[in-house]
Amino acid sequence: MSPSPRVRCEDCDFAWYGATAAHGLSVVGSCPRCGGQLNFLDDDAMPAPREPLFRLRGLSPASVLGPPTRRSR
Repeated sequence: MSPSPRVRCEDCDFAWYGATAAHGLSVVGSCPRCGGQLNFLDDDAMPAPREPLFRLRGLSPASVLGPPTRRSR
């Protein structure tokens, strides 16, 4: 059984699975791949997305949060 994504882009259909990525995307406010609208699928784990900070628009979550310190298995 594969895990369900936490966030999916409505335009390019890319999906993110990690809680850290979902939080970073809520700060960025749009898909870092295509600029599209994000759909937050895991409402229990994530607060409602905030109004995006326009100076961060287009940045990847790693640009905001830094690179991951380790990979989960």
